[in-house]
Amino acid sequence: MDAFELIAKMTGALALILGLMFLVVFVLRRFGLVAQGANKGLIEVVENRAILPKRYISLVRVAGSYFLIGSTEQGITLLGSIEGENLEGFKQVLSREVEKAQDMEVSP
Repeated sequence: MDAFELIAKMTGALALILGLMFLVVFVLRRFGLVAQGANKGLIEVVENRAILPKRYISLVRVAGSYFLIGSTEQGITLLGSIEGENLEGFKQVLSREVEKAQDMEVSP
């Protein structure tokens, strides 16, 4: 076995390993199993909750204020907001919005 053949095998093995690593990262990001980046800015998604297929409610903190946002394929809607750390009001808004969404899904 000459040096060229050995280098070619090592390069091929390295390319295969790197390709597999990129494939794993792509699949994990595609299915949302890995964070896309660090939340070090002013905007932070505190929690996402699927309430129906393709319908989500998200709690977002922006500079100390919280916003409850509903999102569907058609758009995004602000459902409520609150200043500071008191999140009890969101529990009521969340319950009401989940019931409304589920009633809309069941209605013909």
